[in-house]
Amino acid sequence: MNIPTDRLLIMVVVVTAFAVLFVGWAGGLVEAEAVGLNELGLQIGLAAVFLVVIAGIWYQFSRIDEERGDR
Repeated sequence: MNIPTDRLLIMVVVVTAFAVLFVGWAGGLVEAEAVGLNELGLQIGLAAVFLVVIAGIWYQFSRIDEERGDR
């Protein structure tokens, strides 16, 4: 994975799949069940979890590169 485009393509696939599966499904439940500030808080929480997972995946790719000595 020493070519940045490989990592970028993998991240695009992962982000799209995770966004559809997790944020879309859970967001639909939030939309149907919560109202007012509860809904807003839950949606912000979903977005935060989404961003943390994506950052974690990117970090893991960086660790793999460092362990392999690609950088």
